Amino acid sequence: MKLQKIASLVLALVMIFSLGITAFADDSTVLGSVTVNGVSEGNIYEIYRLLDLESYDVASGAYSYKVNAAWTGFFATADALKYVAIDDAGYVTWIAAEDDDTVATFAKIALDYAKANGITPVKSSKNDGEFVITTNPETNTVSGKFSDLVLGYYLVDSNVGALCGLTTTNPDAAVNAKNGMPTVEKLVMEDSTNLYGGHNTADIGQVVYFHTTINVQAGAQNYVLHDDLDKYFRDPALIKVELYVSGSTTPVVIPATETVGEGEDQKTVVNYIFNSITAAPDTTDKSSFTVTFGKEFCDRLEANDKVVVYYSALLTRNATIAGENSNPNKTWLTFGEPKADGTYNKSNESVTYTYTYAIDVVKTDSQNKLIDGAEFRIYDAEKDGNEVGVVLMNDGTYRRAREDEMTAGNNVSIIVKDGKVRVIGLDNGIYYLEETVAPAGYNKLTARQKFTIANGNLDAQFTGDIFSTGSGVHVVNKTGSMLPETGGMGTTIFYVAGGLLVGGAVVALVSKKRMSNK
Repeated sequence: MKLQKIASLVLALVMIFSLGITAFADDSTVLGSVTVNGVSEGNIYEIYRLLDLESYDVASGAYSYKVNAAWTGFFATADALKYVAIDDAGYVTWIAAEDDDTVATFAKIALDYAKANGITPVKSSKNDGEFVITTNPETNTVSGKFSDLVLGYYLVDSNVGALCGLTTTNPDAAVNAKNGMPTVEKLVMEDSTNLYGGHNTADIGQVVYFHTTINVQAGAQNYVLHDDLDKYFRDPALIKVELYVSGSTTPVVIPATETVGEGEDQKTVVNYIFNSITAAPDTTDKSSFTVTFGKEFCDRLEANDKVVVYYSALLTRNATIAGENSNPNKTWLTFGEPKADGTYNKSNESVTYTYTYAIDVVKTDSQNKLIDGAEFRIYDAEKDGNEVGVVLMNDGTYRRAREDEMTAGNNVSIIVKDGKVRVIGLDNGIYYLEETVAPAGYNKLTARQKFTIANGNLDAQFTGDIFSTGSGVHVVNKTGSMLPETGGMGTTIFYVAGGLLVGGAVVALVSKKRMSNK
């Protein structure tokens, strides 16, 4: 991978010259400046003089440099001597390629050395008056300028990202801030299609899968991905990280260790994707999840690369039911070094939404009057299938049971009180309600009753104790008819009829006998 936009710094190498057309020597009265175009207010810009310019000739293009005293140690290192040669008189000559990649790599190791060895910049925007910011109202561009610089070879650093600019303007040099603002795009997976988008539906207690794409810009440094779980999610878990080189659709496989260099310079380096992952405990109102990318990883990044982070989190019982843009999950990236106020540069924010729904189970007789005493279980199939477990909450409603609650056998039957009961935290889908206990005197359903959740609650409405309208899951029970029994009206009628017949026969017999006597 190219090293043009090396992470961990915002920098440029700038050659500063005097106004003179002919050569000069040791003229301390000739001063120059460096203008940085495209700066951002609030960021820190600093400048270091690596080499002193002894003399030059514009016409012939000849320049004489010697190492600045503060940088003697750096130019004695093997890393520096890959790019420059220093003769016996102390004059410095550039020997490496002059492409942007090579210059950026040299600038990176120089700045790393400066920070590791406490080399102080000659000017800094942290000091009043040393870096003057101006805005051009016609072009709406912002630039900053370092003035009164002794002529030399300069390194410009910022807390944002790599400038990667080289210029030879006399005596005023200018570089353009080519580092761009990295962006992020967060998506969430819909489990019914396994496709990622801006929103999804899920059960409470379900593991929800996300991925966030980081669109890399030049100068990647100190990338930290932040995810605000809030109260709606918990138990975040990193799944994997993929790196896509600019223009490629195949992710790069990053080994745990890698051998770099040749011959005596060969060494094994550790490549790690992140330093740490931290998640706030579930008991907090605000939970956060961060992925911190290590320097070794950021050093590999170039502009237009993409880093895709896959992770998951559990939708909690605190989830909002149904509402618009409910259960947001927000991601952003911080990068660079701290600004003057101690904060970090921040990318855009990207948000996904997760929806979960509720149903009203309504129990009535054939006249839509509410009745009590029924018990139900929910399944995902008309016959057999898996139970969709629920647990009873303190407010008398039921919520979707988590997998661990189902495994522990904590799921319960849904008991109808006052003719209705609410169940929350259900995903889109087709469900089946099975009546396990019928109200006293009513016939139990002989088959499961189907209902469908499709991007909305199944809410019921009532007028007093009568179910009126709405889309609740309405279950009707009918009473059975009373069968005949001993001592009841069913046998009495036979006794009465029999008695009448016997009485009639007696009357007829007596009348016949009287007629015979006569």
